Amino acid sequence: MTDSPPSPTGLPVLGNTVAFARDPFGFASRAVNRYGDVVDLDVLGTDGPYVLAHPDHVERVLVDDRDSFEKTDDFTEAFGQGLLAVEGETWTRQREFLQPLFYREAVTGYADTMVDQIERRVARWEPGERRSLPDEMKALTLEVLFATLFGRELSLAGDDARLRAAAGGLNARFVPTSWALPEWAPTPSRRRFERARETLREEVRRLRRERVAGEPGGDLLSLLTTASDGDDYPAGGEEIEDQLVTMVFAGHETTALTLTYAWYLLARHPAVAARVRDEVDAVVGDGRPRAAHLDDLVLTGRVVREAMRLYPPVHTIPRRTTRSVDVGDYRLPAGAEVHVSAFQIHRSERFYDDPLAFRPDRWTDGERPRFAYLPFGAGPRRCIGRQFALVEATLAVARIAQEYRLAYAGEGEVELAPEMTTQPAGPVPVWIRARA
Repeated sequence: MTDSPPSPTGLPVLGNTVAFARDPFGFASRAVNRYGDVVDLDVLGTDGPYVLAHPDHVERVLVDDRDSFEKTDDFTEAFGQGLLAVEGETWTRQREFLQPLFYREAVTGYADTMVDQIERRVARWEPGERRSLPDEMKALTLEVLFATLFGRELSLAGDDARLRAAAGGLNARFVPTSWALPEWAPTPSRRRFERARETLREEVRRLRRERVAGEPGGDLLSLLTTASDGDDYPAGGEEIEDQLVTMVFAGHETTALTLTYAWYLLARHPAVAARVRDEVDAVVGDGRPRAAHLDDLVLTGRVVREAMRLYPPVHTIPRRTTRSVDVGDYRLPAGAEVHVSAFQIHRSERFYDDPLAFRPDRWTDGERPRFAYLPFGAGPRRCIGRQFALVEATLAVARIAQEYRLAYAGEGEVELAPEMTTQPAGPVPVWIRARA
């Protein structure tokens, strides 16, 4: 006999709503530790969200039984008919259209441009300054995105301030209060989301007009703008806008968070940071890091990998059941929201020794279940930008390490504020120090 999943004790009517909204990561961790890998969070008396916290569940939801778990409406609200939101044949057409831009051979061709933008950003730093890692890394990765995929260098003088402010605003659709409250509730995060969505739409229309009036290139913006209308993708201007909005958000936000947490961890572990500097000196020397150096920047790559384990940029992969399904010993009803928790899996002692420790060398030995690591998702819909993000993050860590040491200027562990992505709750301040 298949039972309903267990649910933590909650308040009358409100259930787990208040506790979940106050501390989503902590509440979910305590629930998983007490009740097991499938937990029903009672949010305002609804079915779910159901937290799934085992690699076998990743395989079930994202690989083997994908038709039983569809995208939630939040993705369509945020990205329209962009790649992150669509399903079925529409997704297949878009993926095939966009994929050539993200093959490793194409991505390594962007390496020099990426390093140009990294150098342009950190040239603004001065030893002795205190800087916010999220602010700097989000600015950097947005500049890289525009220079590579959009063929346009962003202004450093504030001319693109509206675009920069709106680029991460779509996150607000996915804050815990938005999950927990009815659609009609006008929360501050939902208002922020609406403003960001409209601003991004205005900005991508301007980008399209600029590209139509200018010379086309081989970048994503040119590819979308010059594509013919018709049966093949894209079929019109709205689909182009949806894809550009998707890429503006997805193309910089997660990599910025990876770099934020990588440098936060290095700033708190100076011995590892020194080993990274030594590796970069040995591999790159006095020149710039290039695509040819990537395979030899082994420790640098492990630092990036470990940062994404401890702080997966996308902490939860939401889906909705299309039918009643059995997961392990439990039955989930049709129409239930399901949260596949990368955060809980990445930090479980069942799959990682000393899981809360920053240990880049853990990636040199040992085996773990295939789906115990999913910073880019899993299955056919694994993030199309995986190679782009890894190349960019590795080059950024290496180039910054050539010039600076970063020292943590905060107190205690960084606090998290989960939205769609794993946001830090504050600025994550660091002191900029000259390379010794």
